[in-house]
Parts: sequence; C-alpha cells; structure tokens
Amino acid sequence: MPDHVDANFVDDRAEQLLAMTRRLVVLVDEEIEAVKARKLDASSVNWDEKEKLVHAWRLEVARIKADPEQMAGLSPARKEALKASARDLEDRLQAHARALAAARTVTEGLVRSIAAEIAQSRAGPAGYSAKGAAPVSQRREATGLTVNAKA
Repeated sequence: MPDHVDANFVDDRAEQLLAMTRRLVVLVDEEIEAVKARKLDASSVNWDEKEKLVHAWRLEVARIKADPEQMAGLSPARKEALKASARDLEDRLQAHARALAAARTVTEGLVRSIAAEIAQSRAGPAGYSAKGAAPVSQRREATGLTVNAKA
C-alpha cells in the first residue's frame, strides 16, 4: 500500500461499500416481508445476488478493520454514513431473525396441534370399567389431512 491513499479512491471505495450495504438492506427487507407473508420460497429469491453481496461486503469490512488506514482521508460525514448504514443493516438482520423465529414458532405450534389432534383421535379406550369391560364411547376416527403449505 502506498504511503498515502488517493482521496478519490477512498471516496469511491466508501461509496461502493455504502451501495452494497444499502442493497443488502433492501434485500433483507424484502425477505422479512416475504416471511411475514408466509412465502416459504422467499429465501431463494435473489439468492445469487445476496450471496455475492454478502461475501463482497464481509471481505471489504474485514479489510478495513484489518487496516483502517485504507480509509484515511474520508470525510467525517462519509464515515458516519458508513457507520449508520452498517447499523441499519444490523438492525434489519435482527428483525429478520425475529421474523424467522416467529414463523418457526407458529409453524411448530401448528404441527404440534395437528399431531396432538391426530393422536387423540386415534387413541384407544381410556381404561376399563369396574366389570372389566372397555367403556363404550364414540371413537372418532382420523379423517384425511391436508396441509396448507402457506401455513
């Protein structure tokens, strides 16, 4: 690395990092909305773009953390914009994790409820009477089960 870094290079690099971060925020927001709408295939939309952006962003941030002098000469306003965009991305990623956890909780609850209902409907008699006979009751039989993939 040269003794000094060209200001235009630093500004361009900062602008590229900002653009990557902003695009990642948009992609994460779209995925959050898809999860909330229970679109199960949401994570596959824009997969290649997300993968490339995340990889490039992670590498760039790691380089800057390893050698902060690479951003020497960057204006305070640009530095703050980079920090703010990184915080925004982190906030969105936390919201994404919460949305996924909520969807998982709902889905697991539905599966447990359905399984309990099926188990109850297929259960044998509760016990025997004092005379040793099985109690006579209307036993419910399980019917066909349809699972809504959007649930």
